[in-house]
Amino acid sequence: MSAINMDLDKRFKFNFKRKVTVGGETYTVVFNDANDEALRDLQLEVQDFYDKQTKATDEFEKMTVDQRKSYLNEQIKQFVKDCEETLDKVLGKKGAGKSIYEYYDEQSYALIETIRVLRETKEKLDGTYKARQREKHEARTAQYTGRKKRVSDYADANKKRGSHK
Repeated sequence: MSAINMDLDKRFKFNFKRKVTVGGETYTVVFNDANDEALRDLQLEVQDFYDKQTKATDEFEKMTVDQRKSYLNEQIKQFVKDCEETLDKVLGKKGAGKSIYEYYDEQSYALIETIRVLRETKEKLDGTYKARQREKHEARTAQYTGRKKRVSDYADANKKRGSHK
């Protein structure tokens, strides 16, 4: 009896490492599960930050203008700190996030965009990007064919009513 030998390393050729240049420096990033978790956690924090800024609460409404300013400034400082720390983890270098923030004139938008691109790159490398695009396409198709089916059902119902006269 002969054994079947398979070399999956040759077949898969996985390479989840990429050179990333941002903020004037080049980093070697490994797009692995740990980095994905860090990016996903930050994404949830960003959503929470956005929700806090856009939803009026009774507590916020009771604050004076100076208290509101102080509260919002602290929230933004914490948000930037969270982004910097996540970039430190993902890029594998302490101070990388702060360096990027300073390089782009202390603009939090630069941090958000850097994180968004890193997340998209990870999804493209592991196939989740294609899966998400496919799901969106299927949802659009279902929406379109759903409307078409409703119109068809309506037309069929009208035909049945007309045939009873």
